[in-house]
Amino acid sequence: MKTLTIASIFSNFDFYQHNYLNILNQSESYYTLVEGAWINAYPFKKQDLYLGDLLQLWFSAKWNVHNSLKILKSSKLLKSSESLYIFQLEGELLLGKNKVLAWSVEHQKIIELQLKNIWAPYVIAQTCKRPDNSGDSIKKAAV
Repeated sequence: MKTLTIASIFSNFDFYQHNYLNILNQSESYYTLVEGAWINAYPFKKQDLYLGDLLQLWFSAKWNVHNSLKILKSSKLLKSSESLYIFQLEGELLLGKNKVLAWSVEHQKIIELQLKNIWAPYVIAQTCKRPDNSGDSIKKAAV
């Protein structure tokens, strides 16, 4: 199975925007692996995020860092209008310690953030609608 990198997705971002709905509806495309894309939120088990999950979260603006999620720290100086696309969440849901990786459109690279908490983005990620993949072993992590 093909694995994409975050940089490769953003170097072809127009393609993914144009083909967004087709990708969401085709199991083979939806479940394309993306390197480093996952949620690891204690006390739940680690859950991979696939291309379709990321596109849903990004294009619905549900993971919009500046509008709905509070940044505590960043590895780069950020403008409030800068587009950031989260692809990895790691931390403790209850205690607040976390590390988030996001693609910065302005810097054209991955940056590390710390959010006030990761509860909201965790719950939002669980709402992704995935195409039926019953013939495959890929399943959504039990919550």
